[in-house]
Amino acid sequence: MLSSSSSSSSSEVAAGGISGSSRAAGGGASSSSGGAAARGESSWARAAVRVQMGVAPFQDGQYVRLFNRGRGGYLFADETGRGVSVDHRRGMVNTAWVVQIVETKTSYHALLRGAYGRHLAVTRAQPRPGHVGWSAAQCVFDEPEDTHVMWWTTPGKKGSVVLLHGTSANLGALRANGRYRRWHRCVTVEAINRTRVTSMMEWEVEVIPLRVERPPYQLRPGGANITWCLGSAEFMEVSYILADDNGSTNGRDWVIVPFYGRSLMEMGNELARRLGNGINFQDITLFIQAGNLGQPTLLLTDLPHRDDPVDIVVFKVGTPGHDRLRFPDLHAEQ
Repeated sequence: MLSSSSSSSSSEVAAGGISGSSRAAGGGASSSSGGAAARGESSWARAAVRVQMGVAPFQDGQYVRLFNRGRGGYLFADETGRGVSVDHRRGMVNTAWVVQIVETKTSYHALLRGAYGRHLAVTRAQPRPGHVGWSAAQCVFDEPEDTHVMWWTTPGKKGSVVLLHGTSANLGALRANGRYRRWHRCVTVEAINRTRVTSMMEWEVEVIPLRVERPPYQLRPGGANITWCLGSAEFMEVSYILADDNGSTNGRDWVIVPFYGRSLMEMGNELARRLGNGINFQDITLFIQAGNLGQPTLLLTDLPHRDDPVDIVVFKVGTPGHDRLRFPDLHAEQ
């Protein structure tokens, strides 16, 4: 069971967004106070070393980028909404991840939500040829037992961190690929090989500062061709809920809207039209939510190339609830 010091269902503002708007009925995951990290030492199997496993340096509600020491480039939420890769386009929202700290019965864990609200996760899927370990992916967070989205950290070299997944007897580390074959860009999870941790497993954490103004949208060029994922349809189902002026969604109903395409602009215009009262797209801010326990994440780009149902939380600009929001400054200097 996940626990938290924040159980409110209103839009209480964590450092980098909103918390508590989950569709889950009781027992949902929300953030621990201030992102405090509980650390405990644990033995790596087959290794004669002691490893400090916690969530440092992450803090709850932060926006961060993760820069890979081994090959360069940032952890990137692929536009398919499925995979994770390494990319050098630092200013793209796809390189920004929101930190959520959750507490289980045994320890604290870090969750990382990407541009589409989905969580960095480990899978048991084989990666593409030329990649090591198991595929990493973007996944929803539906149940407290969804441990595949939960991570620990341990210190790496030169101030970096190693993102760990699993138990002390069976640990894997998030890693980049393609140190020499640069076209191998996918991110995977590799089992820890005794005491050997390569720089491909080390990630430098860049904290993204916050600002009051919503960042500009990052939309695909007009008329750009979309490469649809196998089996995906152009029509999708969008569910939305309008937060009240205080940012609360308590007692409010979700409305289902059939939607064609993936354009954020077109979806925003359609939702504004349905809200009525002369509301335009520029009068609202949209957050996307992935899973019953997923927290809403600021949506700044077009929807991913997949046709899973999409949940949107709508805030009206100029309301007290919206005024409490803080947004990532994606173009701030390092």
